[in-house]
Amino acid sequence: MNLFPNDIESNLGFDEIRGLLEGFCQSRRGETLASKCSPTSKVNLVSKWHAQTKEMLRMVVEDRPNVHFQFPDIDEYLTKVKVPGSWLDPLDFHELKIGIDSLSSWTTFFQKKEESYPELSSLSTVVHIDPKLTLAIHGAINEKGEVRDSASVELSEIRTQITKSERSVRSAIMKVLKRAKTEQFTDEDSTLTVRDGRLVIPLKAEFKKRIPGFVHDESATGQTVFIEPGEVLDLNNEVRELKYAERREVIRILAALSDRVRENLEELKKGTGLLEKLDFIYAKTKLAEHLNAIVPDFENGTAFRWINAIHPLLFLSYKETGKKVVPLNISLDHTQRILIISGPNAGGKSVALKTVGLIQYMFQCGLPVPVGEESKLGSFQNLFLDIGDAQSIEDDLSTYSSHLTAMKYFLKFSDKKTLFLIDEFGKGTEPQFGGAIAESVLSEINDKKSLGIVTTHYQNLKNMGEKLPGIVNGAMKYNLEALEPMFELEVGKPGSSFAFEIAGKIGLPRNIIHSAKEKIGSSHVDYDQLLNQLDKEKSKFEKLARKMETDKADLIKVRRDYEDLRTMLEVERKRILKEAKQEANQILELANKDVERVIREIQENKASKEKTKKLRKKLDEKKKHLKGEIEDAGSKQQTTSYKFQVGDLVRMVGQDTDGVVRKVKGKQIEVVFGALKSIVSVDNLERIKPNQKQQRHQRKVKKLGIDISSKMATFKHELSLRGMRAEEALGKIESFIDEAILLGVEEVKIVHGKGYGVLREIVRNYTKDHPGIESVGDEHADRGGDGISIVKFK
Repeated sequence: MNLFPNDIESNLGFDEIRGLLEGFCQSRRGETLASKCSPTSKVNLVSKWHAQTKEMLRMVVEDRPNVHFQFPDIDEYLTKVKVPGSWLDPLDFHELKIGIDSLSSWTTFFQKKEESYPELSSLSTVVHIDPKLTLAIHGAINEKGEVRDSASVELSEIRTQITKSERSVRSAIMKVLKRAKTEQFTDEDSTLTVRDGRLVIPLKAEFKKRIPGFVHDESATGQTVFIEPGEVLDLNNEVRELKYAERREVIRILAALSDRVRENLEELKKGTGLLEKLDFIYAKTKLAEHLNAIVPDFENGTAFRWINAIHPLLFLSYKETGKKVVPLNISLDHTQRILIISGPNAGGKSVALKTVGLIQYMFQCGLPVPVGEESKLGSFQNLFLDIGDAQSIEDDLSTYSSHLTAMKYFLKFSDKKTLFLIDEFGKGTEPQFGGAIAESVLSEINDKKSLGIVTTHYQNLKNMGEKLPGIVNGAMKYNLEALEPMFELEVGKPGSSFAFEIAGKIGLPRNIIHSAKEKIGSSHVDYDQLLNQLDKEKSKFEKLARKMETDKADLIKVRRDYEDLRTMLEVERKRILKEAKQEANQILELANKDVERVIREIQENKASKEKTKKLRKKLDEKKKHLKGEIEDAGSKQQTTSYKFQVGDLVRMVGQDTDGVVRKVKGKQIEVVFGALKSIVSVDNLERIKPNQKQQRHQRKVKKLGIDISSKMATFKHELSLRGMRAEEALGKIESFIDEAILLGVEEVKIVHGKGYGVLREIVRNYTKDHPGIESVGDEHADRGGDGISIVKFK
């Protein structure tokens, strides 16, 4: 990849990113790979690097317990054991064992999961670790880096004998020490000590001949001598001989193990290459976590579209102070190739330029970048940078000369696969000459179809964005009321420098500002004022447009709710009428039977007039009673004296769906049914009692002094995480789940979108072991599928 200038990494700040990456590596060889990390224009290589990082990111989440994320340096031990006849000491084997265990875990894992992690698995296809070697090292070396007693039968016997002999020596010498204390040959608090690897007792110098033995040492004052009593000389000699035997057996075991390592030396050398690569790739995942970065979609071409891109170093700086970086949204393609950014000083032009340069550089190095999941990135063969940070008056000539040298290079090597970034284009000399040269250079580069970003204050360059195809203007937004930068890029119009406005805010005298306006000419002032006025008008209309969109969405929702409610009421009305007719028919049928029975009694008994009157009276009473029942059957709308309150659990008459009262307006009740809000007449509602679980929960909440009714009325059963970064999303999920459990909600929805599945993974990881959650699943495919998680509570 062709880069300009030679110190482009320091100009962009990539040297700091590289330092972070090296710090995340565990091994020296991994750090070496990080130090050599450089961008490439080979599309297949960039794609491979990002595929490896993406697989490692997924593995960290899904399969972390199955592999060893330890990557020690083992090459030094392989070099040490390379010479025939040499051997590694126990601590060397201990470190080598960690490395071999890690290698074995990775190669075994990739054999089982090759289809899930094809790119990472391909790294291990040439490495084959002998499992017998791993067992042999584990059998001989313990976790403390010592040779085990069980490493051989001979070693076990020798160490058992050493223990017995040392016990005999200690027992014999303790008897001598006790006698020396009794006869006051030594102090009462004297204890055994060691000299030249042998147990000795301290004696007062004047009594050294009273106890036969060998003098090994004396104190600095000469008043105390350290004697090995004659009684234990032979025993100590036996212990020493046993230790010599132990050392010989240990060396034999280590030499045999070293021979086995030499037999597997070539495979282990390949393994060091695998470990260093895995260490480097794993470090990239740690960098992604540190920068809140992702592996974005990669398109084969130079066009790119970035959503919510953030300068990584600015993000880290602001993270310490709790500030939030304003994200950058930018896109370039073959029709909109060159973006000219203008606007006031300290408005964010240079930061936007460096953000593009650093993120593109990182991406082509195979590193994750801090952009939104919807972003698309391209690849370039040339990356040219001209950032004029040198602003010393004494260096104006040399600074401008360096700019011209850069322009010469750009003109010579730019093509359609070039991305160029120029800060403060044309500065360093007289504006009229610098602007003219800059305009000519930019026109020539535009003809070469290169993509690039330029920052400037020059009006003639802004005019190019209005006239020439392929060039577009952009401005850093500015708050005209507060006269403060907003650090937000707006593409489509040039920006003003707001020189007179800023001068006025600082407190420059009005007569000076007025004089300056007269000197610059009315045309320039009018143009700047027109830009300002247009910016105000645009902001005004954008607010109105956003309000209209919101109102439109609300209207559509209200209309949809109304249609749903009307349909539901119509169905309910038909059902009630049908039931009423059926009940009325049943009542009439019973009435007819009563009439027939009365007539039959009169006929059968040939009843008298008095008896007939009584039967007729009885029939009239029955008729009135049946008439009342029919009226009741025809009117299913039940009236109640109960006054609904906010937070009451209710359902519509004849329906099964529960809802919560949100507002009460006379006889009109606003009820929330899940995610649906409806206005229902009080006559169509019936209050339902909470079940035992809900009652217990409400009593607990009431004890805490929480107004559950008001909280329930404002609680939304759906949380949207789209567009959020991982940290922000996790905080929202925690608060949402806690509030749902507090209110005793049975089910909620979390909308996270599909994308790369990062937000979905965060939701699933947080909820899978939550004690209050019963299950988590995807929404129905027709209603969002795996872009929405349905959470059900216990």
